[in-house]
Amino acid sequence: MFHKKIIFLLSIFLLFIFASTSFCAYEVNIKADSLTYQQDDEIITASGNVELEWTGKIVKADNIEMQIKTQQLNAEGNVEVSEEKSLLMSDKIQYDLAKEQGYLEDTFGTSSSIFFKAEKMRKVSSDTYEIENVKISNCDLDDPHHYAFAKKGLFIVDKKITIYKATYYVGKVPIFYFPKYTRNLAGSDSKFSYEIEPGYTNDGGISAKAKLKYKFTDKFNTALLLDYLGTRGEGVGIETNYYDKNNLKATLYAYGTQDHKQDSQRWMIRPSYWQKINDLWTIQSHAEFVSDSYFNNRYSLSDWNRVLNKRRSYASVTRQSKKSHLRVVSELYQIYNPITDKIQNGSYLLLPQVYYSLYPAKTLGALSSFTFNFENRTNYEMTFSSNTYDYRRITATADYNITKDYRITKKMTVKPTLGITESFRDSINPEDDDKNFITRYYGSFNTRYRPTYWMDWNLSYNAKIRSDINRLNIDSDAADKGVEQNAILFNNYIYTNYNLIVRNTTGYDLRDLDNLGYIDWYPLITEITYIPSSKVTLFFKQTQDLHPFKFNSFQVDSMFGKLERFYFKFSAFYYQTRPDEVDLVSGIGFWLNSKWRLDYLIRITCQYTTMEWSKRDQELKIYRDLHCFNLGASFRLREEYFEFFFKFDMKTNVPTFKKKDGSKEIDEEFYPWR
Repeated sequence: MFHKKIIFLLSIFLLFIFASTSFCAYEVNIKADSLTYQQDDEIITASGNVELEWTGKIVKADNIEMQIKTQQLNAEGNVEVSEEKSLLMSDKIQYDLAKEQGYLEDTFGTSSSIFFKAEKMRKVSSDTYEIENVKISNCDLDDPHHYAFAKKGLFIVDKKITIYKATYYVGKVPIFYFPKYTRNLAGSDSKFSYEIEPGYTNDGGISAKAKLKYKFTDKFNTALLLDYLGTRGEGVGIETNYYDKNNLKATLYAYGTQDHKQDSQRWMIRPSYWQKINDLWTIQSHAEFVSDSYFNNRYSLSDWNRVLNKRRSYASVTRQSKKSHLRVVSELYQIYNPITDKIQNGSYLLLPQVYYSLYPAKTLGALSSFTFNFENRTNYEMTFSSNTYDYRRITATADYNITKDYRITKKMTVKPTLGITESFRDSINPEDDDKNFITRYYGSFNTRYRPTYWMDWNLSYNAKIRSDINRLNIDSDAADKGVEQNAILFNNYIYTNYNLIVRNTTGYDLRDLDNLGYIDWYPLITEITYIPSSKVTLFFKQTQDLHPFKFNSFQVDSMFGKLERFYFKFSAFYYQTRPDEVDLVSGIGFWLNSKWRLDYLIRITCQYTTMEWSKRDQELKIYRDLHCFNLGASFRLREEYFEFFFKFDMKTNVPTFKKKDGSKEIDEEFYPWR
């Protein structure tokens, strides 16, 4: 109590003294084991666990001396200066309280996710320091694993740190040179980072890939890709991204290789663009330009097939309001055959597609909705009757439906729905110029009954009839007599204690068809989800044919533990069409300790009658936390093909850059629109 009283009285005393001078008045609070005041010299001396606070700054030290006349502050011994979110540590400081200027020597500092050491720091304004002989790193060790070194720089508290003529070191080895390097302390990501991935495949030999990334601003970043692809060749590429979440998103990806196997240069360019024009309109485009085929070189994915022969370019305009959605698209889709050097069957030009929908709205107490879709599609090499054609085909559909819920009792609700669909299409025969209009009428009557609070029954009758082509009468001459659907569907849902869900679905087709393949009873599907705890999930799915009565398929999925800690999962799939085989998937992942992580996954088909194993697909991942780096290794085996890769990259966010399952959260946030 006596100690606190001295502190309080001293705070009021200091405020009175400072206010009586020609300097600005502010309150200074000081705590210490021992406090003395020399009245003649106007000097305050504090020692032992000293803590001094003024204008949002806190200074801790073993000893502090304050000269009131000159407003000089001297501190020594385990000095710590806390200012907003920054912390500076030094053995000795000298500070002018009035001018907000001072000196620190042999300083260690931290702000946001950055650590730095400076031989000298001179405060030149309220929030700015000049720094000399400084090391910057996200490694907090006395001798950091990697760092950027410069003779001069500038530190703005909680905003940024900039160094000039900087050299980046890994250990003692200089790697890169930066004329100017700035780190934004308000964000969590480093401006510069890199990934190195050496590896080996049995068909391509030794390879090494490097990705050097630089973040110019929070919205704009770029990456340089440098590859040695073993016997396949070499590659170089660049990717630039601009991301303004609510207004504009743009990406330019370009990559080229010197392919030794094909003795040719191969390249691709892939720009993507999205922009919000106003509250209603947006535009989006994507293009792919390639030399001979789509060369896939995505670094964060495990692609078995490195060369794909499909390319897709499009441009679209979208209008979206609270009541409707409109999208107009023009698209070019090409499937390239590198053997014939031609575009093959399945390619098309869509010019344009128009999609329009009205969201459900109240009409005389019922909900109604409308959709319209138009396509003008030109197909290349469409095969019909053993002949190949290039032809243009126009299709259009319009659909309107209306529905309403009626509550009969507290436990029963019925929901009738009526709808009509108009469709237009060219003949499927490219040599036939006939145009076809078809009208379809459909409806459903769904009854929902809740016998108990943990069970729901849904019994639905669905019907759809089709008119004659270009007529409104029923197409009774067709094989299905114009009735496309006439069925009763049943769903049963059971929820118990919020951890067990059982779902049964089946149905009966009421149509009288003479087709040999016609089956009146739908399969009975039973799904069970059981989650006894947050660490255990079990899922079972069984399909049973009712007519003829026979077992169809069975599936089980299980997960124990948590992906980011320890997990074990097991899945099995059995199909009656392959009576002697079962597909199995099993995986396990865990941390050996705080530094080592293992993940193993195997997909395999077992012929259990002969105990033969085939279609093996195995993957082993090993992760090692290297303090301020990530080191990973992966081994993949698919039948006779195997590959082995290391991946080394710098942590750019402290304390965690990656999720423990190996994924990068920033990538998921940055590319959702692609």
